[in-house]
Amino acid sequence: MVLGQTKRPYLDVADLKFSVAQFRVAFLTVLMGCLFATPLTHADVLAVNTGKYRSGGTVIDVPCELIGTGRLRYPPKARKFRYVGQVIVGFSVAKDGSVSGARIADADPPGIFERSALSHIRTWKYKPPTVNGKVVQVDDIYVRLTFQPDR
Repeated sequence: MVLGQTKRPYLDVADLKFSVAQFRVAFLTVLMGCLFATPLTHADVLAVNTGKYRSGGTVIDVPCELIGTGRLRYPPKARKFRYVGQVIVGFSVAKDGSVSGARIADADPPGIFERSALSHIRTWKYKPPTVNGKVVQVDDIYVRLTFQPDR
């Protein structure tokens, strides 16, 4: 501290040297750190999804291992206006590991990213799910897809 200079008890906006993209990354990193005890990568989030298998009156949680995906297409009009959004998609994994019954559970903002999200989810391929050594169909899997123009 220089003689005669007072210490400011606040952070001045002029002191910030972050771009908007850096701020978004920092904010999402902090948010993810608050939600999860360990830091997760994009691959970790998509690697295993849990769904439900119903056998008689019992419901069993079954982990489904994602083994392949197509490219996530960002809608051109949304890119033009730099929209950011997310879509939650629900679906089932068939006995052969393909995605079936994909449906939109929620979208923010609505009406922009749904078609792209459904097209992307339908390209996913899972290792055929098993329960007690038997290949089964797993229902009620939900994933969140995030759309950002800079990604």
